[in-house]
Amino acid sequence: MTTEQDSQNSSESELPDLPTSLLSRSPLGWISLFGPGAIVASVTIGTGELIFSTRGGVLFGYNILSLFVFISLLKWVLVFGTSKHLLLTGIHPFRRMMDLPGPRGWLLMMLLIMICISQPIWVSFHCSTLGNYIALLTGTSDSLNGAAQFLWGILLVALVVTLSLSGRYNMMERIQIVVVACLMVAAVISLILYNPDYFALLKGFLTPVFGDYPKWIPLKFEEIGKTPKWVELTTYVGVVGGAGFDYMAYTTWLRDKRWGFAGSNPPSEQQLQSIANDPQHPARIWLKAPLIDCGISFLLIVAFSAVFVTSGVELLGPREEIPDSSNMLGQQSEILTQVHPWLYSLYVFGAILTMFGTLYGALEIGIAIATEILRSFNHNWTNANRRRVERMALAWQCCFSTVVTLAMFTVVWGAETAASSNPAKEIILQVMRPVNLFTGVLSCGIFCLVNLWMEKTCTLKQLQSATWVHGLYVFAGIVFLVLGLKGYWDIHNPEGGLIQSRWFSIVGVILVTLLSLLIVNAFSRWFSKKTTVESGDPA
Repeated sequence: MTTEQDSQNSSESELPDLPTSLLSRSPLGWISLFGPGAIVASVTIGTGELIFSTRGGVLFGYNILSLFVFISLLKWVLVFGTSKHLLLTGIHPFRRMMDLPGPRGWLLMMLLIMICISQPIWVSFHCSTLGNYIALLTGTSDSLNGAAQFLWGILLVALVVTLSLSGRYNMMERIQIVVVACLMVAAVISLILYNPDYFALLKGFLTPVFGDYPKWIPLKFEEIGKTPKWVELTTYVGVVGGAGFDYMAYTTWLRDKRWGFAGSNPPSEQQLQSIANDPQHPARIWLKAPLIDCGISFLLIVAFSAVFVTSGVELLGPREEIPDSSNMLGQQSEILTQVHPWLYSLYVFGAILTMFGTLYGALEIGIAIATEILRSFNHNWTNANRRRVERMALAWQCCFSTVVTLAMFTVVWGAETAASSNPAKEIILQVMRPVNLFTGVLSCGIFCLVNLWMEKTCTLKQLQSATWVHGLYVFAGIVFLVLGLKGYWDIHNPEGGLIQSRWFSIVGVILVTLLSLLIVNAFSRWFSKKTTVESGDPA
């Protein structure tokens, strides 16, 4: 798997002992392996399931579940492929990308520029959405022409940064797991008592047919009615199940778990050959860990999707409402209050804590990606300055997201109409959608094809995945790339507007790529002179 130079410089690496849970044949015994996947699940549940699943149910009915299952399967293949490479080689996929054809590190530099732009926008999206919840609870939804939620969002970012710097988030994370579990139990019980059309629900998982928007959508929600159907569907592709950067951060977090060779020195050439010759080698058994962890994560994501798609179909759709209108928290909570009024408090507490965890996770993903990319360029320098790098990444996300949130505040506050009929109520989605097409769709396609390239060029033949898995990489990569490019082409607004211009999006990606090449050419010598990354170091 490693190149000849890598293996020659590697010291003998010790493989951690296999945990008993990994050797268990009982599915109950595998639950203890659920770790990093819980972070990925919590990040996407805060937006994909609480908001977009309900929205998809209103617009497309139960059939939207077939898209969620299909995309979750493709993303599961993606994240397992990147995890497999790290567990067997000890080398992060970002480090492998340094050797892609072309100027050394060109793709990594493009990804670094994109994460510096996109992740703060995601942070602004999460904080603004959570700010909407807080505004509803505090009775300030109509304040400042409906723009108060953005000021609440800025305060929430400051709170999250404070918790991140003080290191007091661990207890809140434990509480969040309990509350989300209670929220899931309450939602499932309420669905049973609500008695939806179970046949239609199950059929929706297997019916990938998406009709036009309901007739009342263009009449009551003009902005949504103008959005092409494929752009709307592609938004769900990027949001549900997480984004490409989430999975690369997941691969980084495996080092903390010390699964396989993650977090240790890469194995020597002799060790790799031994692994290749022995189908029952412990290193191969370790591959079950991310397989199980990601499997549980995506099952939870699909389960939450089914719950809230049903709320959109059975509750909001008949009332001609959508979950991103002015009473988002009140609408979604009604599915629980159908059972008992006291469940409203549980929903509010669980939803806010989940969204707060999502906001925190978005910041942590940005830090992990930026640090990992710099480590790929210069391992020793990044490790020596890791704390400073992490603080700089955190400060950048905080400042940039604040600027974006203030810009949205200015647009909504300055609107001529009242908050109740504010034409800028879709401003959050308008800002997020172009970014989501890259982070949640195009980047997934890029990483799928990189997985195939790594296996073909950096992996011993005996350790390569089966041919059908390679076919899945190609299929998934093409699907994500086509959907992303089509989404950019169809994202334009016939009435104008810079953010919704297809050429703004397309030219922006091209310019970022060219800028990446210029930066790589200008600084590649500096990176290589400081400290060359040695394969004996954990990569």
